[in-house]
Amino acid sequence: MLNSKRNARGASRIRIGVIGASSHVAQVAVIPAILESHKAELVAMASRNDKKLGFSRGVDIYNNYVDLICAKNVDAVYIPLPNALHAEAVKFALSHQKHVLCEKPLAMSGKEATELTELANSTQRVLMEAYMTHYHPRDQELMKVVSARDAVRVRNIYAGFTGNLERKNDFRWNSEMGGGSLRDVGIYLISPILQAAGGLPHSVYGQASYSSTGVDESFTGLLTFRDGMTATIFSSFVSGEGQYLRVTFEKGRISLTNAFTPTIDDNLFEVSDQTGKMQKFKTKPANSYLEMVNHFCDLINGRATPLRPLSASVMVQRVVDHLLLSATHNRIELLN
Repeated sequence: MLNSKRNARGASRIRIGVIGASSHVAQVAVIPAILESHKAELVAMASRNDKKLGFSRGVDIYNNYVDLICAKNVDAVYIPLPNALHAEAVKFALSHQKHVLCEKPLAMSGKEATELTELANSTQRVLMEAYMTHYHPRDQELMKVVSARDAVRVRNIYAGFTGNLERKNDFRWNSEMGGGSLRDVGIYLISPILQAAGGLPHSVYGQASYSSTGVDESFTGLLTFRDGMTATIFSSFVSGEGQYLRVTFEKGRISLTNAFTPTIDDNLFEVSDQTGKMQKFKTKPANSYLEMVNHFCDLINGRATPLRPLSASVMVQRVVDHLLLSATHNRIELLN
């Protein structure tokens, strides 16, 4: 049962608990968004490293995840744990009648993501992947423009997300914890490609360079679709900082920088036609993490339908599965 606190519009404020609350993304982005939201309330946090916990005033602090998830004053749980721990935590939370906002990737395989989707349906709880890019107005307007030009006329998409991950103790360098650049920043690259294409690729081919810990430190992938559209992705933990998305049509293109972690100031993009003439699109400024948290709360309160359904998360994970398999065996992998 939801709590009795109401926001200005009369809807219940969703009481959120955070497990793994000392994680970087929780501390710098998602917890601040929860605190800023008029639709949510931060009521509990749990972490194995409580020395790094901020925002703890007036919040229940737990020394284990189980007790937080079972707490009666928690309606929903945000999970920013290492990738390999997502599915277990999501299953436990859903089974204890909690709504769940889980960091990407939702799971470690397409099969696992499907199982989580089925569990969310059977428990009638909201499960949402914390892929925040899609909730930014610029991203939503971009996809409207792409759709209006008809996805069949998209010839190629190039997406890249690179940086230098210098923290060698970071779980992203640990294969047992689901590390690697493709599972981390690669999710940002694949999601808009599948959205623009309207479905899965026919085949994929992947090539990786591996770190001494066994994870892909850089990954290059080629996605081929039945209508002739192709897409290239490049993710890396050992390259210069950059985020790029370029959509090439038969008669024009769109190019974005800072494509996947847009800030409040990133509210403009341009579309060029075959003559080079530019058309500008401007959207409202927004905090994508706040928009994501608000949408999550609206779903729980029955005031919205999913802007990004779980089927999108499952499809992305299926592509990741096949890209990793392709890189391992050095062969093209067929999806459909």
